Amino acid sequence: MWQNAARVAIDEKDIVHAKLANMKKLPIPENRAARVRVAVALPPDGATAVVRIALLVYPGCLASGITGPLDVFRVIDALRAYVPYKTAPRFEVSLISCGGGSVTSSAGISVASARAGDLREFEVLFLPGLDHQARGEMDAKLAALNAEAVWLQRALADRHAHALVVSTCSSTCLVAASGALDGHRATVSWWLAPYFQARFPKVSLDAHELIVSDGRFVSSGGAASYLDLALWLVAKFGGEPLRQAVARILAIDAQRHSQAPYVMQAVLQSPGYAIVERAQRWLNRHLGEPVVLADLATHCHVSQRTLLRRFREATGESPEGALQQLRVERAQGLLESTALPFEQITASCGYTDASAFRRVFKRRAGVTPQDYRRRFGLRR
Repeated sequence: MWQNAARVAIDEKDIVHAKLANMKKLPIPENRAARVRVAVALPPDGATAVVRIALLVYPGCLASGITGPLDVFRVIDALRAYVPYKTAPRFEVSLISCGGGSVTSSAGISVASARAGDLREFEVLFLPGLDHQARGEMDAKLAALNAEAVWLQRALADRHAHALVVSTCSSTCLVAASGALDGHRATVSWWLAPYFQARFPKVSLDAHELIVSDGRFVSSGGAASYLDLALWLVAKFGGEPLRQAVARILAIDAQRHSQAPYVMQAVLQSPGYAIVERAQRWLNRHLGEPVVLADLATHCHVSQRTLLRRFREATGESPEGALQQLRVERAQGLLESTALPFEQITASCGYTDASAFRRVFKRRAGVTPQDYRRRFGLRR
């Protein structure tokens, strides 16, 4: 068990120097990295609730997915000095791993961890993202983490453990690999969606959502969404006013709900589809013109039926859907970089009706053109 690993802080020479209130330092065990300090939490103030979080670290996990949530929870310690937040919950984080001892993140930074046991003494299990450069790497990455998947399967099957399972970005693939997510809703980074849907068909994927909560499982999309998940936990255990206060101090956009504004069609496409790549180059050159499927098929030297099939295989969409996405992405670029009125942008994207294009834009991007420009446009 982890009685002697209630909190783990990393020396200022590494990632973060945590000043832990009401903590008593212990000698560093011999099997721990010399630069890591371990502390045990003393009984908290009776008026303050304690949320115990087990943060699972593993080789190749994102260092920011470890330190980012710790920084969010530390802000609450500072806020507790103010009257409205005096009884804010105390978030106590334990770093755990399947083997225990030192674990090296993707950035080459080592952290000390306790050996993972059961989850009965924790309210939350938090998984940082898994570093990868391309979707094609995921199978090998998951195979290397088989011990973690087996531990997850066993720990989550324990009927006496009720911890929330919070996974960020690609770590949702690790939870899914354990089989625990079968029959549940989840999300991942939008660009991992094609891989996830093919690999884990028993999981209902909502790839456009930033955070999906289903039963005890909470998942988020995007490598930096550990901040959104940490804020979600703050609201879950401390209330929405506390979440908003923490977000303001950290200057985090606490109103993000969708990944849709960040989607890029070229990244979503599966590699190896020369016909589709040829078609998309042609579409990009003709975004401002009416497009007929027969003309596109002729350009690609295939039948319309073959073109439709290849598009579905590569992008999950029809050519018409892909064309809509490309037009929305052009509009996004113009909203970000120019002050052109939307009617002019509409015309440059091949639409004649600005109202109709607004509806397409909102459906695809998750926000109105006006809101998109407000959030992502150049500051003048």
